[in-house]
Order: sequence, then structure tokens, then C-alpha cells
Amino acid sequence: MRGREILRDVVLSAALMMSVATCACAQEEEATARSEKAVQLDPDGVTAIIASSGTLSGNAKRHFRSGNVVHGFESPQDTITWTVDVPKEDDYVVDVLLSKREPTQLEVSSGDSVLTALSMIRTWEYRPFFWRQELTGTLHLKAGVNQITLRLPDAKPATASEGNNSNESTRFGQGVTEDFNLFSIELGTVAARQGQIDRAKAIRGDASWMIDGKYGIFVHWSSQSRGFNIDKKRAEWFQNSVEMFDVKVFADAIERTGAAWITFTATHQGFYWPGPNAAIDKVAPGRTAERDLLGEIIDELDQRGIRTLFYLHTGYNGYDPKEWREALGANDADTKRFSDNIEAILRECSLRYGKKLMGFGYMDGALAWDYPLRPSWEGWARAIKAGNPNAVVGLSSNRGPTVGPFSELAVTDGGSELWQIDPQLIGPGKQLGDVTPAWWCLMDQGGWFQNQPMNGRYGPGPVHSTQEYVDFFKRMAQAKVPVTINLIMTADVTDDHPIFNPECMAVMDEVRKAIRGK
Repeated sequence: MRGREILRDVVLSAALMMSVATCACAQEEEATARSEKAVQLDPDGVTAIIASSGTLSGNAKRHFRSGNVVHGFESPQDTITWTVDVPKEDDYVVDVLLSKREPTQLEVSSGDSVLTALSMIRTWEYRPFFWRQELTGTLHLKAGVNQITLRLPDAKPATASEGNNSNESTRFGQGVTEDFNLFSIELGTVAARQGQIDRAKAIRGDASWMIDGKYGIFVHWSSQSRGFNIDKKRAEWFQNSVEMFDVKVFADAIERTGAAWITFTATHQGFYWPGPNAAIDKVAPGRTAERDLLGEIIDELDQRGIRTLFYLHTGYNGYDPKEWREALGANDADTKRFSDNIEAILRECSLRYGKKLMGFGYMDGALAWDYPLRPSWEGWARAIKAGNPNAVVGLSSNRGPTVGPFSELAVTDGGSELWQIDPQLIGPGKQLGDVTPAWWCLMDQGGWFQNQPMNGRYGPGPVHSTQEYVDFFKRMAQAKVPVTINLIMTADVTDDHPIFNPECMAVMDEVRKAIRGK
């Protein structure tokens, strides 16, 4: 069992980081295009600048697995230089998002203004695998165009073993790398950074009900899911899947688990929305449904005392993403249209469902995919709260740090692991930010969703024993850490067959008895 678990977790971890790897070429082309003109700094916030968008010199090169990441720093002459357009002369705080097992000297400079620091020493045992480090002091930038350069003054060639290790078993985002890997730098004045934090605090949602509720269920009703006896990907029979979805069958199953909430995938690996949304129709017609399935699920679960959160995946991979991403504006040189379109989709959804929708608990790929496009996290958060000011926002940190102060839940892929985020990483200015501790994990050995034909058979069942799950849920309830555990669901939600693996449901029966006492 343990051997299968390790193998599966390696596959899952690799699959998660494919969100970076599979678009390396496209990102490299976009980065090259962006490097030809200055990056406009946001006077009221923090501007993220992807490593590969700069001009590389010497041995510095884009990572072969991720077009965003730069590595290969083998001498002090290996550099990245970015061109930035500054609204007014000021002093800027600089963060670097990096991975490096052993400390190294960092230097960021612009003209005569130079910041140096020793890179952080990793003090935690597990995630994140890369982290955000704020350099001491500020970088002085003049009004107008500036050149900013990063280098490692004490850089030296990696040994053969280090090179192999960093390129294979510990690639950026999957493990702590031996050689220096840079994802981005971030620039913002002290005043702008504090203003952003203050605005985030002012609109912070209420996640106390999750702590009180102890646990919920996660389902990936993916565009690539398969039916119990339907081999085609759900996107190919999207409208039929929405029409046949039996809400009472679904609600009965969720209620049986004892879950206090459900995190339901509004979209996953292909942007198809099971309900009306004019903002989506405006971007790309034919991807919404006339039946308001999302609303029906919210209402039915609400009647049973179960709350609803949504999961959203901006359609960066999965089923036929090219047309959608182009229409969305993700490939534009100026990605404001992308940010505005997602914001409009979120706002319309929030206004439609109001206070019954408790927020978007899991915005997948936020760091790995959306962060490089510099969206307005604040705009997205305010849109999510448009119909419910207490709605919560969970922006995925993937394998890294938080994307910013507007994320309110700890959101990372826990895979099948029955662990807990290190509380030392949570809080103002810490790696995972000022968030409510939470854990997201899966139960089925098959992963998050059924992406292969089922042929009328369920997968091999839970990863761990029933007692291990019961002990885990008790431990997390005592620690006041809400758990959202994923169960693989058939794409055809009908009364013709159980929609969840009966073995997994049997485990949840015991969890319910242990936690709810009934």
C-alpha cells in the first residue's frame, strides 16, 4: 500500500506542476514579448515580474520545464535585467520568489541603489518548496524607465549531481532545488504594500463556520470526468451531463458523509459552466447551461444545513483550452482583459447566488498560472464578495507562498497526505499569509477525478485505512483546522448507480459517527 501511495503522490505532484510545464513554450514566447517593453509598476500595490520576462545574460536560462523560471546562475556575470516604468521617484521594497536548498548571496540593483542579502534557510519540513523573501532595505527608483538587475555575487558552477538533481527529482515547484531557481521578483512601496494589506483586512470574509463545521467534501466534476458507463469526456456531453444531474441524489450522498460544506467545481480543466452566466457568454458563447444547476445545488444543500463553496480553474489546461484562453485575453500582451473577464464572471456568479454562496474556497493555479498574468487579486476578491460580503476567498499557493493578502484560506494541494500545514508558516508577512489554516486532500487511490473510462467499475478505494481517516479527522477537529476531502464522483449523477465509491462512503460513515456522534 505504501509503495502505491508514494508512486501515486509522485504522479499527482507532477500532474499539479504540469500547469507550469505544459505551457513552457507559450510562456517563453509571452515572456520574450513582454521583455521588449517596460513593465508598468502599480503605484497602489505590488507588481509581480516573472523571472523569464527579463533579459538573460551569461549562463542564466529559462527552465526547460517551466518557461517562467530562470536558473543556471554559475558565475557573478550571470544576470537577469528587467526594464520597469515607474510612476514617480520612490523607494521600493523588493521580494524574490526563489528555491535554493543552501543559502546564497542575492543582489538586486538599479543604478547606484543596491540591495544584498543571504537567501533564506529553509526551516520547515514540508511545503512550500519555494518561498518569498523580502530583502532588507529599499531599492531607489527614479521616475520613468529603470533597469533592475539580479545576480548571485558568489555563484559557482553546479556539480554534476546537483545539476541532475535540480533538473529531475527536484524541479522548481516540486521540491527544494539544489541550484538557485527564480520565479519572480515583486516591487511595491512601503505605503502601497500597507495600503493593500489594510484594504484586504477591511473586506476579509468569515471562515469561522468552517472551523465550527470541522470538515467538508470536495468534488471535481471535471470537464474530463467520465461517466459510470460513459467513456467520453464530460465536455463532449456537457449539456446532457447538466440536464441529467440529479440534485437530490447528490445531496443525499453529501448529507450521508456528515459534511458541513461542499466545495463544488464550477469549472475544472475546461471552462464549461453548469448554469447561466452572461459574462462567460460574452467571452465565448456555448460554454454555459440554461439549467441553473449550481443554484439548484446551493438551494438543496442549504435546506439540509450544508453550505456551498465553489472551486474555479481559469481554463489554463485540460479540455481544449486554446480557444478559451485566447477569447479570455490570457494571451494578450496586456493581460488586463484576462483579469477583467474573470472578475466579471466571479461578480455575476456572486450576485446571482448571494449570501447562500459562501465564496470561492479554491481558486486553482493562482500562483502557477494566473500570477504570471498579474491579475487584480483585489478585484477578484471584491467580485467574489459582491453578493455576500462574508464570502471567503481561497487563492491557491500551489507549491509556493501565498499570492497576496486577498487570499483568506490556506489553499494547497495536499494530495492523499493526512498532514497539516505548519502553523509557523501562517500569519501576517509569513509564507502562507494571514489565512485561516485549512487542509485539502483526496481519498481515492485514483486521484482527484475519474479521467479514464470506468466501464461500470469503481476504482481501488481509499488510500489509507478507515481508522487512519477517523484519527486524522479527530486530530484536525481538535486542532481547529477545517478539512475538505475529495471523493471521486461519476460524471453522470443519477440514481442508476452510487455516484461515489462505496468503499469511500463506508469510510465517511465512520468519520461522521466519530465527529458528529451520529
